[in-house]
Amino acid sequence: METEPGFDKLVHNISGLREAIRPLIQWAEKQIPRKSHKTTSLFLYATAGVRRLPSPDSEWLLSNSWSILKSSPFLCRKEWVKIITGTEEAYYGWIALNYHTEVLGSVPEKKTYGALDLGGSSLQVTFERKQDGNDETSLKLSIGPVNHHLSAYSLAGYGLNDAFDKSVAHLLKRVPQVTSEDLISGKIEINHPCLQSGYKEQYTCSHCSSIRLADGLSPIGGKKLVKGGESGVSVQLIGVPKWDECSRLAMVAVNMSEWSDNSHGIDCELHPCALAENLPRPIGHFYAMSGFYVVYRFFNLTPDATLDDVLDKGSEFCEKTWDVTRKSVVPQPFIEQYCFRAPYVVRLLREGLHITDSHVIIGSGSITWTLGVALFEAGKAFPYGAKFHSYEIFQMKINAFVLFAILFASLFVLLCAFSCVGNWWVPKFFRRPYLPLFRHNSVTSTSVLNIPSPFLFQRWSPINTGDGRVKMPLSPTVAGTLQRPFDTALSFSCGGIELAESSLYSSSSSVAHSSSSGSLGQMQFDNNTLGSFWTPNRSQMRLQSRRSQSREDLNSSIAEAHLAKV
Repeated sequence: METEPGFDKLVHNISGLREAIRPLIQWAEKQIPRKSHKTTSLFLYATAGVRRLPSPDSEWLLSNSWSILKSSPFLCRKEWVKIITGTEEAYYGWIALNYHTEVLGSVPEKKTYGALDLGGSSLQVTFERKQDGNDETSLKLSIGPVNHHLSAYSLAGYGLNDAFDKSVAHLLKRVPQVTSEDLISGKIEINHPCLQSGYKEQYTCSHCSSIRLADGLSPIGGKKLVKGGESGVSVQLIGVPKWDECSRLAMVAVNMSEWSDNSHGIDCELHPCALAENLPRPIGHFYAMSGFYVVYRFFNLTPDATLDDVLDKGSEFCEKTWDVTRKSVVPQPFIEQYCFRAPYVVRLLREGLHITDSHVIIGSGSITWTLGVALFEAGKAFPYGAKFHSYEIFQMKINAFVLFAILFASLFVLLCAFSCVGNWWVPKFFRRPYLPLFRHNSVTSTSVLNIPSPFLFQRWSPINTGDGRVKMPLSPTVAGTLQRPFDTALSFSCGGIELAESSLYSSSSSVAHSSSSGSLGQMQFDNNTLGSFWTPNRSQMRLQSRRSQSREDLNSSIAEAHLAKV
């Protein structure tokens, strides 16, 4: 939603300022649920019209706007009511456009569109370069892993309203024998070829203050404030429609060398005549937004209409009388200026910027730089430097060396912590299924290693049977399975689940221990020393059948084990 007039026309007009802001607040209240009003941020960013005002006037506007907005139901802070630069305005418009076209931050990377945001006072131009530039128009945008190198600049005086104002100033210079006293009286009449016949209205010309008059003086000496606080020189405009002259007058407003004292004559065939020599030329495909869309909508043209269609509609519009014209369209501001606006937007694109018809698309009215502000504030990252501008959204950068140092330090601390707490920190789920800790006592030949079992089985003591053998009764093993040193195995056999626990013994004799539900077997170590046991390649473990052992011999072994334990 937009309201008129612009802020720059409301200096020292508090009632007009309230009337301009109130409809915007009321519209927002209807769009946003009441429960969310207090948490919804409200920003007021003034642009080109306020930028060109003297500091006391712009400060008055901002101060009184804050007084009005702080009583609104929305969340607003004083620092959110400010003037933004032309570069920021251009940047916001580019974000809004490429977000709307679903190109911004896309992976894989897609080619972005340039943005032409035409306002009332200025034109913002933003486009992506292949390489990073070093001039004052260069911007860098990072969105996730995608980097964009942009050029963004604002062309002051190229907005729709200012362009028409320049046309009036150019015509005033051609009026013979105009003095400062004549302008102060407000009775100077100017015939304008872009106004319909029958049109006659008083007009306040801002750019007229800078021209030289016949008496050698500048009207700035006679500058006065007209009703409502608007500054400028008052003249009376009379409609004298001539389409060819209107088109040439629009070209004058486009060619900066025609109205700027700081520029030499520019050949529009060779160089974009709306650009100074230090500004990079627009490249790529562009969306023309805001003011361009307004002109298309006024003439009921679809976005796929050509620029020649705009010229045809403008010519037809200029041929009507003013009485017929103002009744043929919906009441709206600046109806009388569209005869001028039609050739102006065409000249601006073709001669002013050297953008061909095939490289421009008329964007939707919903794409404005204000959407870019909303997206940016949601991202909350806007580093801004005096010499180099770096705009980053949704990304945090960190030096690779610093990141490596942090990771190394974290790993070192983690290892130290593990070494302090010992072995108990390992969760049971990750423990290896073999016995981890050994303590060997070799005082006697029958002593055993004190090895804790992860299954918490009852620890058995070896039994010396007196016949040169050492037995370990009922020590679990797995029938038919070859065991490795220190292994505790769990397996299935035809008789059911069997568990095996291996122990180390210091003995010159074989160690026999067996228990199974399906068969009986013997595990025999053919090693004479403990040292040889630690190398599985040198020792052999084999199972031999003991089917010849009688049931009585087994019962006797069990009884002996029981007596030894008691």
